[in-house]
Amino acid sequence: METGVHKKRNGVLVFLGVCILSVIAFFIFNAGTAKLTLKKGAHIILIGNNLGSRMMNFGYFETELQLRYPDSLLYIRNMCDGGNTPGFRPHSGRPTPWAFPGAEKFQTELAKSPGTEGFFEYPDQWITKHKADVIIAFFGFDESFQGKAGLENYKAELDAFIKHTLKQRYNGVSAPQLAIVSPIAFEDLSKKFDLPNGKVENENLALYTEAMQKIAAKNKVHFINVYAPTKDWFADTTTDLTIDGSQLTESGYARFAPLLADGVFGKATAKA
Repeated sequence: METGVHKKRNGVLVFLGVCILSVIAFFIFNAGTAKLTLKKGAHIILIGNNLGSRMMNFGYFETELQLRYPDSLLYIRNMCDGGNTPGFRPHSGRPTPWAFPGAEKFQTELAKSPGTEGFFEYPDQWITKHKADVIIAFFGFDESFQGKAGLENYKAELDAFIKHTLKQRYNGVSAPQLAIVSPIAFEDLSKKFDLPNGKVENENLALYTEAMQKIAAKNKVHFINVYAPTKDWFADTTTDLTIDGSQLTESGYARFAPLLADGVFGKATAKA
């Protein structure tokens, strides 16, 4: 009888321990990650890689926001460009590719002598011109190809970017609200095309998504995990949602827009 009581008590203790650890994990991964708020006339700037850049071809995200907040007079600008990382954002009209001071230490020698010249303004200057109140940043896909070997360097680069961004006053008044968006999953189209099946790619993408979540939580900025839901999409669809496993189709972006809007600003119904 006593043994049974001890077993029951031990079972309760184990259960309580699991619950406590779950609560701790929840707060670790969600610290400082409340949804962003929208004020009337808010200036929203998108920066980052190809996931964001291709959104310029399909206006679903901007449309989604205008439908949800028709009286908010939102100002939305997309400054994303394929291949951009938190600190490496090259342009043929700039002498250097660095997005903020110190960003050069996160790249190899191959990135340090682009041979470009000109007077095109740097990212911070453009973001200041647009008086950003909200910044939505898409990173992690390109960097994930470095695998485990490059993970710590990427974490340091992302951390430096966040700290730099939160010190800025792009709108002339206050620090921007910042949302970090993970990469999407890799869709397996290998039965139709000569493409990877995504197994290795998704292992790395999951690794980098988790790292991004931790760095965002550490800095108390909002993080949106789009890797997990898109992986579920790809496992349960009869229609290809990417053109090559990594780049969303138009129908993919149509699904992505409400996912992103919900993730950044919270669920809301269309009012227009």
